[in-house]
Amino acid sequence: MRILKYIFLLLLLVAIALTVFIATQEGKYDIRKEKTISVQAPVIFNYINDYRNWENVGILTNNDTTAVYSFSDVAFGQGAKTSWKLDGSDGSVETVRVAENDSIIQKAVINGYPSDIAWAFKKAGSATKVSVRIKGELSFKDKAYAVLQGGVQERLESTLDKGLENLNKFLVHELGTYKVDVIGVVSKTGTYYLQQAVKVPAKDATTRINEITAKLTDFAKTNKIALNGAPFVIYTNTGRQGAEMQFAVCIPIKEEIFTMPGSEYEGGRLEGFQALKTTLHGDYSHLKKAWDASAKEVRTKALQENTGGQYIEVYTRNVQQTKKPSGWITDIYTPLGPNTGIVRDTVQQTPVERRQEGTQREPVPSKPAANTALPSTQSRPAGTTATPRRTPATNSTPAQAQPAKTTPTPVTNK
Repeated sequence: MRILKYIFLLLLLVAIALTVFIATQEGKYDIRKEKTISVQAPVIFNYINDYRNWENVGILTNNDTTAVYSFSDVAFGQGAKTSWKLDGSDGSVETVRVAENDSIIQKAVINGYPSDIAWAFKKAGSATKVSVRIKGELSFKDKAYAVLQGGVQERLESTLDKGLENLNKFLVHELGTYKVDVIGVVSKTGTYYLQQAVKVPAKDATTRINEITAKLTDFAKTNKIALNGAPFVIYTNTGRQGAEMQFAVCIPIKEEIFTMPGSEYEGGRLEGFQALKTTLHGDYSHLKKAWDASAKEVRTKALQENTGGQYIEVYTRNVQQTKKPSGWITDIYTPLGPNTGIVRDTVQQTPVERRQEGTQREPVPSKPAANTALPSTQSRPAGTTATPRRTPATNSTPAQAQPAKTTPTPVTNK
């Protein structure tokens, strides 16, 4: 009994000593890191501001891009949230304040440690100095866990170093690798589609397109609507230099969808038309270069541009096929032919429903399913607008109007 008593007292003394040791450990951490990245500040700001991009570079996951992420419905800007799970670690981040192209303030919980994160972006010649600061205060429980697992300061410093280095490699290579090819005059095939029309600031265009595409795709899957190709966006040529953009985000479908005016999602039909096709291989931040190349080809070849027609971006190979922007393929179509100035509404004035051959019409819910991830950076032809749910009339071309004689013979292409 006396030996047991001594053992008990010894263990008690060890416990008291350990408690005192943990209690006297530094309860605050303040980590600052910075790196100069050869990418312009707006590009990096937009990339960090959109949480869907975080899984590409493993910013707070020790450079491990296998982490499983989830996102709030709106994944960028103030109020946006993301969380992740990884073997042996997890975390969550929420954006609480944003100053465009300058700074981002976030609240985070990283492996159980509550933290404040501040990003700053400062121009450094043609590059950008990215600064990030993580600070927080540990409870007694957190300090005990840190003692057992190793110092939180050292581990978070290592995580930040790896994240910034991966961000640098990813942005410089993936965003800097691109190619623009002017394919030539083609016959763009038509399709039925499901779409949502929006009007947003030009700087938010790509992010909104990605979010809406994800929601439309979920909606189609939930309601067993068969898809018929890659997602696309419809623009018109009016106001392409403005700060705001109006367009219709579309997913092609095999069967016609009928909708009522004012529905969140609407059905339409894209008629086939003659177009100049230009292909961008690379990140969407280079789309303006592709549109500029198309416009130059129209002028150089004296093609007759149908400025009243529909301008299309088709995301032929996108984030659903590869997370690396250098592998994305976007086809843009500039409409050619006489400008009739007349368009035809192809959306039916009936409740949303899906029609299947040989069966009765089956109603489709009007609300979208939960959102799924589709990450990216931002760029579209500045100020591009669209007339949603409309296509050129097939019977309204004036008899005297003829395509320009210099227009090349079209080839069949989607």
